[in-house]
Amino acid sequence: MYRIIKPKKIIKSIIYLLLIYFIIQYLFDINISNYNGIYSIDINATIHALQQAKSRETDVENKYQLTAIILHWKRLSGTRRLIQYYLNTHLFKQIIIWNNNPEITLTIDQLLVNSTSINLIHTINFHENLKDEAKYRACARAQTPACFYADDEWDTSGYIKSLISSFQSDPNVLHSATSVSTYYNNMLWTFMDSQIDLHTGFSWNTFGSIFLREHALRHLHLLQMHFPNQQKLFAVSDLFFPIWLNDIPSQMIVNLRMLPTSPNETGNSFLPEKESDDLQQTSTILAIRKLEYSLRLNQSNTNIDFPRYQHRQFPYYVKSSSLNDDFIFYTNILPIDIEHIAFSIEKDAERATYRNIPSGSDYTHFTGHNTLQAIDGNEDTCWHPNKRIKSGDFFAIDFLRIQSNILVTFVLQHTKKLQNKLDMRLSFDGISWISYRSRKGILTSTGSVTAGGSHRLIIDSRQFPSELQSFRYISFNATHDFDEVFQVCDVQIIKSSIVIIK
Repeated sequence: MYRIIKPKKIIKSIIYLLLIYFIIQYLFDINISNYNGIYSIDINATIHALQQAKSRETDVENKYQLTAIILHWKRLSGTRRLIQYYLNTHLFKQIIIWNNNPEITLTIDQLLVNSTSINLIHTINFHENLKDEAKYRACARAQTPACFYADDEWDTSGYIKSLISSFQSDPNVLHSATSVSTYYNNMLWTFMDSQIDLHTGFSWNTFGSIFLREHALRHLHLLQMHFPNQQKLFAVSDLFFPIWLNDIPSQMIVNLRMLPTSPNETGNSFLPEKESDDLQQTSTILAIRKLEYSLRLNQSNTNIDFPRYQHRQFPYYVKSSSLNDDFIFYTNILPIDIEHIAFSIEKDAERATYRNIPSGSDYTHFTGHNTLQAIDGNEDTCWHPNKRIKSGDFFAIDFLRIQSNILVTFVLQHTKKLQNKLDMRLSFDGISWISYRSRKGILTSTGSVTAGGSHRLIIDSRQFPSELQSFRYISFNATHDFDEVFQVCDVQIIKSSIVIIK
């Protein structure tokens, strides 16, 4: 006799078979992904590329050593504090103190608690207050190819390493730290005209900046050439310097902190407020007019006083230094499409003045959801652009140097579905990238980690193939458009170690 199988058992058997099928298919897909994403990589070529990148990294660090510039006016305690801080960092080959106060003469004994580092200190006492010009004159006397400057009331300890690393990865560009609102304002003060090779912008160097000594020398030369009898303009030459570089500065949005100052010390070395505002407006207009006129007049001539071509390594990014100054979070999604802002010298010469200040909903959104919100240690605040994701958009981490044993966590508020569709890439130098298509070493939380519905992504490079366990950059790239926005609420490095290649 034949045994009759009940329909319910048949259905249950079919379900079991389908379940087994999908499990096998899933495992098969992962193996294929592993094969395409990892084992198809040329291991020897990857190891060679790592060694070359690490060698270049070391060469650049040795080549672009830094001199710290300090301008003294009337805050002697602030000058002493900066000298001691710069010495303790061991980041500078030389420290130049330029005394802008002709009423006193600074000596090494006044400035140093002990004389163990006396050979690193060089003091210049000038007979008048040169104001802005002094920092460029000081840099011109540096023994290094680049200079670091910050006003003496600002605490740069939270981002100085990131700023130096950013500079060393792209040394032909002015690098500066700034606040959220000032960053957005500086984006508005951008000038583009491809017909005459105009591509410049503005940035204050007050809060921390790094620039080449050769750029400081050229700047002094341009001031003498264009304003031989207008010394007052030299005093506000910070307004000319970034624009005359004819390149967009690389700006890092950071948490700005002021250093404590003594009540009896004042740093006011400028003109009365009304006169200062008028001079600033005049200067920024003059800066762009001089540059635009020179580029337009000499369109077929590359041998002009102002730089015509950009020599930057990287495109324009929005970026922020982490709270521990151990990595940079950055993205290519700008709050303003600066490359397509129309410019006419007849209509827009006053663009870089305080008649053109940020406002509106885009500005308000950016102040509350910029890159700083991804690394502020608060999972309730998020980097959240107000634009749908386009193909080519990404967010990324720069670990400052090539590192290994990297364990980093992300708290994300965009969907897991979106995150799984992003192309995760690794790089030794931020220019050449390797797509990592395996799931090995990538973990995601199974549920919400915050009340807002965020999920956690963990990247553990120790589980990557050996040839990919060391890198400097990691990015998450959209390979097509998405009807969604990125939302990154927190990034933390749990562990990492610097790679040493003998």
